[in-house]
Amino acid sequence: MLRRRGFTLIELLVVIAIIAVLIALLLPAVQQAREAARRTQCRNNLKQIAVALHNYHESHRVFPPAYVGSIGVSGTASGVTFPDDNSNGQSGFAWGTLLLPQMDQAPLYNKLNFSLPCWDSSHATLASTKLSVFLCPSATGGSDGFVVEKWTSGSSAAPSVPAPITPALFFAHAHYVTNAGIHQPWGRAPAYSDDFSKPEPIPSTGQSVIQDGPFYRNSRITVANVTDGLSNTVFIGEHSSRLSNKTWYGTVPYAATCPKPGWPSECNSAGCLVGAHSGPDTHDHPQVIIHAPNHPFGHTDEMFSEHGGGANIMFGDGSVRFVSQFIDGFVWVGVSTRNGGEVTSEL
Repeated sequence: MLRRRGFTLIELLVVIAIIAVLIALLLPAVQQAREAARRTQCRNNLKQIAVALHNYHESHRVFPPAYVGSIGVSGTASGVTFPDDNSNGQSGFAWGTLLLPQMDQAPLYNKLNFSLPCWDSSHATLASTKLSVFLCPSATGGSDGFVVEKWTSGSSAAPSVPAPITPALFFAHAHYVTNAGIHQPWGRAPAYSDDFSKPEPIPSTGQSVIQDGPFYRNSRITVANVTDGLSNTVFIGEHSSRLSNKTWYGTVPYAATCPKPGWPSECNSAGCLVGAHSGPDTHDHPQVIIHAPNHPFGHTDEMFSEHGGGANIMFGDGSVRFVSQFIDGFVWVGVSTRNGGEVTSEL
């Protein structure tokens, strides 16, 4: 009689175990390859934004501000009263909106009515438009937009008790933020919030501070104003929606930018929807902190990525470099100012 040959149960289990081991060995390599591709896409987004920034400067002889706002004008529009105590008002359109014509998005830009605030209901569809160039595929906290909140207690310098704005506002996500410099403009005293470029005395330190980064409300920074050198000055960097929601579109008076659940940091206000700073901020004296990329405290106004080990940062010359989260704090401070005169080592 012929005997039928086949696998025994033990042999089958051995084969399955070998396949499982091979998969376990290959999976990290596959994940690393995917993350490398996502990181490259993030980097390419920043390069595209850098080209748009310099084309904007070529056309307007100035870099766009972090966002725009009328000073000395008060009122109510679409349910939002302005200004807040940080002097934020209409129109609120931000850097990404201003760059749309330079990013092959002129049709979208031309649909905006700049005589109305960015939060006007007529802009609702445009405000929530998802643009891939502003999104990093590694960010896990959302990319489809978010409901804008307002602070209902405290002040712009210390906002708390966030609640959705009514009528509801829905803004598109951005995973990139502009650099305001060392100090947070959203932390300024009301008396010095009408012009972020003028010195603000800080009684606790005896110092006077200005916004020394390239982007803040109504900034008009040119290449000539970046005396530290474009290649030595941080312009834009990553901020994952896993930490807090950011947008390229605009800001709203009384807006709150709060950390996602699980982070120990506190809320910031309107300008933080589109910006970040490095610290050490004298507004926080004596708890002055330098928050380099991926600082574990999770400040909503820091640069932060999910790549691991640091973040992609775009410098003023258009170069994009991966900056380690372990960068020397004072080097990070030095490259975050546009005119501090610091001598910084290689990143």
